[in-house]
Amino acid sequence: MSSRGPAAVVNARSLRLEHLTYRIAERAILQDISLQVTRGELVAVVGRNGAGKSTLLHLMAGLIPANEGAVMLGGEPLQRLHRRDVARQLALLPQQAHVTFGFPVHDIVRMGRHPHRGRFRAASPRDEALVDEALQVTGTAHLARRLITEISGGERQLVMLAQALAQEPRFLLLDEPMANLDIAHQCHVMGVLQQLAADGIGVVAVVHDLSFAVRCFPRLIVLNDGTIVGDGPATEVLTTEMITRVFQVQARFHWDQQEGPPVLWFTV
Repeated sequence: MSSRGPAAVVNARSLRLEHLTYRIAERAILQDISLQVTRGELVAVVGRNGAGKSTLLHLMAGLIPANEGAVMLGGEPLQRLHRRDVARQLALLPQQAHVTFGFPVHDIVRMGRHPHRGRFRAASPRDEALVDEALQVTGTAHLARRLITEISGGERQLVMLAQALAQEPRFLLLDEPMANLDIAHQCHVMGVLQQLAADGIGVVAVVHDLSFAVRCFPRLIVLNDGTIVGDGPATEVLTTEMITRVFQVQARFHWDQQEGPPVLWFTV
């Protein structure tokens, strides 16, 4: 084993998976996964339930170890990095935020600053400014004094997104970020994600709504039975043949480039 100490990554430009395999007992949940996401990309991961989408995000964030292969952040293997250094580069928004303590929303969002200031150091004026900005961007500033345990599931989802933004990540990983949100808030969050990508943050989101994915995400990764079966421009990857193969439904596209983005219809 090498005696080399933990590496440090500053301002990582890419997040790369190299031949990643993850098993539980003898069952392969993900197998031979290779992909790269660069900063500024907006990527949707789609697939049937149980395809390994959430597991993929947890592997990318370094929260679970792969059985084979490596996750590379800025050219360094993730397991070689300090967890705080990883947290300065990557933020993960899980499907459901399990918060049992009744902290004010403002304090929950401020926790996103821990990787930059340490757990027991007082928040700086810059920390507070970033927290306020994250609350404004996600439309949750009016909840700042409310207890996290007293707001709705959709509002809590937005607050946890604000926490992730306050973390100032180079890469943002989101597991079903539109879950529990009404259509207005879905559109708002999508606008936030598009702006983050335009600002140079790599955004990877698990999305279940295929119509939404193909309209809003330039790049799609399709998972099926733990392997990548499609990766590329959304309108090229998500063909009717691919939808039938992976989701076992019939699909029909309506796409007139002069009228706007493609629309999908499905029949079982």
